[in-house]
Amino acid sequence: MKSILMRITLISFLFVLFIPNHAFAELKTFIKEYSYQASDFDSKMSSRTIALEQVKRLLLEEVGTYLISETDVRDFQLTKDKITTLAAGIVQAEILDEKWDGKTYYLKAKMSIAPQEVAKSLAGFRENSQKNRELEETNRRVDEALKKIKKLQDELVAGRHPESKQDEYLKVVDELKSKEWLDKGVAFMNAENYEGALTAFNNAVETNPQSSWAYIDKGWALNSLGDFYQALKEFNRAADIDPPNPWIYVNRGMSYNSLGDYRQGLLDAEKAISLDANISWAYIGRGWAYIGLGNFSQALADLAKASQLEPKNPFVYSTRAWAHNAQGNTRQAAEDLERSINLAPNNSWMLWNRAVYYALSGEKGKSIADLEKAIRVNGNLKQRAKTDKNFQSLWNDIGFRKLVE
Repeated sequence: MKSILMRITLISFLFVLFIPNHAFAELKTFIKEYSYQASDFDSKMSSRTIALEQVKRLLLEEVGTYLISETDVRDFQLTKDKITTLAAGIVQAEILDEKWDGKTYYLKAKMSIAPQEVAKSLAGFRENSQKNRELEETNRRVDEALKKIKKLQDELVAGRHPESKQDEYLKVVDELKSKEWLDKGVAFMNAENYEGALTAFNNAVETNPQSSWAYIDKGWALNSLGDFYQALKEFNRAADIDPPNPWIYVNRGMSYNSLGDYRQGLLDAEKAISLDANISWAYIGRGWAYIGLGNFSQALADLAKASQLEPKNPFVYSTRAWAHNAQGNTRQAAEDLERSINLAPNNSWMLWNRAVYYALSGEKGKSIADLEKAIRVNGNLKQRAKTDKNFQSLWNDIGFRKLVE
């Protein structure tokens, strides 16, 4: 395969979770009930929000207890608390029954897990510092919110200025509601339902406009939808709220790189590294920027660093393939592309990236085969392929036209 010397627009990417398909896996189901006694502060909505958070905690506690007994999970040497925290970003609760009589909100919910598949997901979460940090921070804020709710309820019972505390109470409840929307958004992102994720993250922002992670996650969804300019606005809002958070600049740099503004992408990656030198994604982003700027040797050095920090991140290798190819190392490029797909065989971005590579190298049949798989996972790519100039050599191909029409 000859080296592709022309400059291409690298596929936009951001932190992506790889949650396996549990459709054919053996499931273990946990069911819990919770009844919340409403205070005078509460409405039906606030009572449901609190009850849902509490029943999820009961379920996650049981899930964590079960998982820590599993061989695959024990090998991770994680504490039960850590497993429970990570599981909150993987397993969603399903409501089986709920009732409200004006005083008590009753919820019955379940969580179903495929132990081996969840163990694989936990391994990915354990190695992903962005999701680790987000889960830890949002869970800490929810813990604080629940304590604050209890404190305000106790003050209400004691008769200490209840009227002046109503707004404060509702604001604290919004912390719980925002977390619920963030969890839903992440589940949509895992399924590559980016429109659904954007709606959920919009609700998270609206519910709690002081949550920097709500804006980061919203920018994540917008990047995945190709709306990079709007994504930049969301990351800028996050920076106004929490400027020391390195993940803002990691993700904003991805937006700049996607727009071809590699110098600004480079600056944001360097800012992220200055705040935390152990984030693999910062080196991936800087490597991407260096590729765009034609500094392939430095790109390879950064991507080597990223692979040391996070050896199972497929984006390391899908990005590094282009740096290898630009230097004429087509064998290494092909190996990296293959490795990226082996790590994430059902991820549309990995398949798309290799489809681009094959299209630019003249291997039309292989390109169309990968593109078909990518579109099967993410239908939004069908429209994108029609106008992406990386596929210009295929635009008149009957098989390509049939695929995208």
